[in-house]
Amino acid sequence: MILFIHFSLMVLKRFFKSSLQKAMFLGLVVSLPSMAQVSNNPSNEQLKPLLNVSCPNFQQTVENYQKKFVIKMANWSSTHLSQAQYQTVFYPFSGPDIVTAMSLYPKANYYVLVADQVPEYAFIKSPEQLKSSSQEFECQMLTNFSRRGYYLTNDLIGKNGPKPRFIKLLIYNLAFAQAQINEIQILSINAEGRIFPIEQGQEPNGVRFIIDTKDGRAVTIDYISANISDSGLKNSPNFVKAFERKAQEAVLIKSASHLLQNSYFSTMKTILVERPRWLTQDETGLDIVPLSESYQLLLFGKFITPNQLWAKSPSAQRLAKYYEEHASNQELPFLLGYEKSGGSMLMIGQRK
Repeated sequence: MILFIHFSLMVLKRFFKSSLQKAMFLGLVVSLPSMAQVSNNPSNEQLKPLLNVSCPNFQQTVENYQKKFVIKMANWSSTHLSQAQYQTVFYPFSGPDIVTAMSLYPKANYYVLVADQVPEYAFIKSPEQLKSSSQEFECQMLTNFSRRGYYLTNDLIGKNGPKPRFIKLLIYNLAFAQAQINEIQILSINAEGRIFPIEQGQEPNGVRFIIDTKDGRAVTIDYISANISDSGLKNSPNFVKAFERKAQEAVLIKSASHLLQNSYFSTMKTILVERPRWLTQDETGLDIVPLSESYQLLLFGKFITPNQLWAKSPSAQRLAKYYEEHASNQELPFLLGYEKSGGSMLMIGQRK
């Protein structure tokens, strides 16, 4: 199945909103009259190659994912996160996984995703140059994601096959969320830590999607490309300022390879211990000691031992002991994070 979505400028969108039906990301084409392009954004017609989705049975893959993950996560969130107040959601170690944050924190109007993969800015500026050599592998990654709910790092970095086009993975994930993309911008972070559309001569730091959700809300999604280890942030105080500001409300940590439990991620650890009002994470996030000291915790699912890749993790052993001493009677009705004995687990933290 091939999906064509045309970008529209926000001004044009507002003008025609009363006379056009909302187009979902899956299956419909909206053609708007051409007009002069504002700033450096590509035109609607130019962006066609970037937005095409040509994976076999893609709509069925999305429907399967919705049934297995999104519907269950949304129902769970409406019960257990309904009391959380937030407009911004911060999701470090996200990879291209936009849809999980949107499903667990559906009330946000602004999502900030952070990972070290670099989107292909050249394809945004010149979509006609888009190459498709990795398309088959990308489609297989999407199928696997629809089954297990996370991406393999070795897939993302091209170790298990052709290196995927990261900008396309972000777009595919918005399709999984059944969102309509209205605009794309390349971003830069200034010295004060504020995120802006890039200007001439600035270094690109990420990508912004301006979308309509499946229920018709206008939402902004920023993906920031950054090495968030201590060495990566040491010479990037502007990134630290941005993350401190964006992490003040709600945070999601999932499938993060237990990185925050290492000493060389202390800067990001400090931000996440001190800033958020709400934090939802699996076993790969903050160590249970600083987490339980800073947050009142609700436990869901079971935790016996981590994925075999981290079998000797001292932090995982502390978490298993914590789960044993603070038994969770609340099941988690969906899969989340890496496969492991005991199934999935999740903790909700509200700042003390």
